Amino acid sequence: MIARPGVGSIFRLRRRNWRGAGPLGPLLGSPAAFILLVVALAAGTANYLAGEADRAATARTNAVIAEVERLISEVKDLETSERGFVLVGSEDYLAPYTAALPRIEAELASLGSAAQEPVRAGGASLGGLIAQKRDFATRVIAARRAQGFDAATDLVRSGEGKRLMDAIRMEAAARQEVAAANLAALQVRAHRRGLILFLLSGASALGAILFLARLALVRRQESLRMSRLLDGVLANAPVGLGFLDRDLQIRHMNRALATMSERGFGADLGAPIWAMLPTLRAELAPKLDAALKEGLVSPDVPVAVPTPSAPGGLRQFSMSFYPLRGADPATGTVGQAVEGVGLVVVDETIRHLAEARLRRSEERFRSLIEASAAIVWTANPEGSLQRRQIAWSRFTGQDEAAYAGLGFLDAIHPEDRDHTRTAWATAVASRRPYVTEHRIRIASGGYRHMSVRAVPILDSDGSLREWVGTHTDITERKEAEAAIEAARAAAEAANTAKSQFLANMSHELRTPLSAVIGYSEMVQEELEDLGEAALIADMKKIESNARHLLGLINDVLDISKIEADRVEIFAEDFDVAAVVRDVATTVEGLIAKKGNTLALDLADDLGIAHTDVTKLRQCLINLLSNAAKFTEDGRITLAVARTGDALRFDVTDTGIGMTAAQVAKLFERFAQADASTTRRFGGTGLGLAITRAFAEMLGGAITVASREGQGTTFTLTLPLHVPGAEASAPGEAGTVGADRNTILVIDDDAATRDLLARFLEREGFSVTVAEDGRRGLDLARTLRPRAVLLDVTMPQMDGWDVLRALRADPEIGATPIVMVTILDEQNFAFSLGATDYLQKPIDWGNLRQVVDRFRPAGGEGPILVVEDEADVRAHICAYLRREGFPVREAENGVRALDRIAEEQPGLILLDLMMPEMDGFTFLRVLRERPDRRDVPVVVLTAKDITAEDRRRLAGQADRVLAKGKTGLGELVRELRALMPSQADAA
Repeated sequence: MIARPGVGSIFRLRRRNWRGAGPLGPLLGSPAAFILLVVALAAGTANYLAGEADRAATARTNAVIAEVERLISEVKDLETSERGFVLVGSEDYLAPYTAALPRIEAELASLGSAAQEPVRAGGASLGGLIAQKRDFATRVIAARRAQGFDAATDLVRSGEGKRLMDAIRMEAAARQEVAAANLAALQVRAHRRGLILFLLSGASALGAILFLARLALVRRQESLRMSRLLDGVLANAPVGLGFLDRDLQIRHMNRALATMSERGFGADLGAPIWAMLPTLRAELAPKLDAALKEGLVSPDVPVAVPTPSAPGGLRQFSMSFYPLRGADPATGTVGQAVEGVGLVVVDETIRHLAEARLRRSEERFRSLIEASAAIVWTANPEGSLQRRQIAWSRFTGQDEAAYAGLGFLDAIHPEDRDHTRTAWATAVASRRPYVTEHRIRIASGGYRHMSVRAVPILDSDGSLREWVGTHTDITERKEAEAAIEAARAAAEAANTAKSQFLANMSHELRTPLSAVIGYSEMVQEELEDLGEAALIADMKKIESNARHLLGLINDVLDISKIEADRVEIFAEDFDVAAVVRDVATTVEGLIAKKGNTLALDLADDLGIAHTDVTKLRQCLINLLSNAAKFTEDGRITLAVARTGDALRFDVTDTGIGMTAAQVAKLFERFAQADASTTRRFGGTGLGLAITRAFAEMLGGAITVASREGQGTTFTLTLPLHVPGAEASAPGEAGTVGADRNTILVIDDDAATRDLLARFLEREGFSVTVAEDGRRGLDLARTLRPRAVLLDVTMPQMDGWDVLRALRADPEIGATPIVMVTILDEQNFAFSLGATDYLQKPIDWGNLRQVVDRFRPAGGEGPILVVEDEADVRAHICAYLRREGFPVREAENGVRALDRIAEEQPGLILLDLMMPEMDGFTFLRVLRERPDRRDVPVVVLTAKDITAEDRRRLAGQADRVLAKGKTGLGELVRELRALMPSQADAA
């Protein structure tokens, strides 16, 4: 491991600001001196360059002054030549004029911008004035030549020449004054800058010299300090440090070495190390000679010194010897000559004692392993078993060569070998505990089940040292588990047989009773038509007793399902007050039978609940029936109130009441208050037991308060929202999930959902709504609706994603989907597979035209009755014919498909449990044909409908009715609702 600079070394003792005190100490050393030298050099260079620039500027300014003087002189020559020519008229006088002209041009060009820019704002420039002067001189000369002396003198007398010359002199003087002022200012600036740069350069150089001198002094002081610290470290080091001279005399010992000398070998300064123990000489002299004469290092030389005070009477030392070389005077570096021997001594007595204890502990551990019933083994970091695995060899019969590497896998059962190899490789790679089970071949040849556990052993630095594991024999446990599994399988088989028996019993008992009830209803109608009123009462008794027997059978089957834990909860939203009134209507005749009256006390805030409404109905009917049974000419009250998140139903009667002993066993199965009660009032004693079981399944409870002779009050308490229930449609009778006339509305706006639902219900459709896309997709897969009205902009999952998901689902991908949205994205919607597109605000006429396409097309053909029981089939067919329906019949699914091939029915009345082809298979085959998908199907069965049955029937059947619970009149009403043409004909 590489240490970081300064970590664990003496250099950590260096002061943070060792170059000087204070926070600026680090800056007051060589970096500052270097910076000052650079500043001094930069100042001198800048002074030189600035001086050169000032001299060049001075020369340019002086040149401007001189050139202006020369320019004035040339203009004067031009004017003098012009005047001489005017006076004399001789061309000889024009020679200076002619020579002055090019020189003036040259001087003006040399002056450059100084001649072209005026000194005074708004005035004429020197070059412009001179040009005017030249022009005036040219005109004067031309007049003298052409018109004579008088004309030329007239121009001269005009004063224009004099004005121009005066202006030229003034502009020239001003230009010279400006140049002189600039020159003076330049000289002042040059003097100041030169002084400042000179002082800066000198101060910087002086500061650099002072800093370098201070740095040398500080470094010297720090070196002395570090030497003292190093001396302190050597003196207080936990190991013994000493120096021997060339005569092998001890010249220096730190505190630790002096302590070791006192405890062990007893040497002192000025004496050889073996002075007190001559026996050490033979052992140490060769090592010391090698260091002194040959410059060799002898590390970790073990030395044992007898010491009475030491543990065990022997003190163990580790000594290291190394040559000490002197410095070369010429170079100041370490030379080759050996001047002495360095000595490092470590007292390892404690370590030797610890190692001895560790060896003894390992021996005890090995003995424990060998004596243990489990196989204890070790493996190297690579996963191979280490040598000398005695327990493994004794158990498996493998020798060291056989289990070397991964050879131990050969002892594992072939069926367990692959998963063992994978689990072991994974554990070795991840350094995680290894846990598995497998079978191992024992030395005698058989196999034993073993539980295997191994853990990685890590060193202090985190590296893997080895694996330690155990194999524990669990054969007896495995055999016990196998026996338990066999018993569980047998119990499950028995439970399955019991469930099948109950299903068959349900069908076999309810089917003939349904026939009895159906025939009694038919006979009553025929007797009524014949005017045999006296016989109708007898037939009503037959019907009543058959229904009573069916109720008893249903109670027995319900209690059997409860015991088998096969009762399922199907929660839905419903109006509490409406359900209670419906229950009251159902039991109205039963209550009035003994002269009782029923009073409803409904609170105003009952609202909506979410629970299994079918089981709630059954609970309330059981309680009201029980009250009616034990009350005569009395009053029965059903009070419903909302308390927090729960509903409270109180059924109070003024009947015979009960004693405390009777209340104690009231909810026991097959038990009533006492034997006399059973003889007097009849019954199986299952109604209240079923009611309590249903109440607890719905997350509620039922209690009773009664006084003998005064009446009884049953209190049923249920949560508003049943916990953990599957959201589904209710009941054994009625629709399952959603009927095939259901339209699913998916929209996040509550007002839009309500408007669409009310419109569709007025149009004769069943409606289910969803407030977001994800909920809508779940409902579509569960209910399989006839069509979907879908919004686009919704939380969690928008309409486009729902549309894609619906079209990708093979089971519901063909469902018509109408987009109803405020967006104008028709083309995109149709590209994703939308059936139609309506834009908000909704045109209700257009919506009516769209949904009319989704109405079932059935109703024109006959009713096909598919029922395997001949009696049931006969009485249903006879009743339907009496009601004016054309009827065809079939005894099973196969025969029904043949009849459909011959004639397309307008509706199918289907049983589920039939030989050859049951109702589920028949429905699947029927719906595979596009021309048969819209044929209405009403399931009439004695089978208990489970959650799986509901899933299979969703989207396939329009109604599911229970035999025995559905009268023939109710059946006809359901059929007429699905066959409008037949209803109109009737």
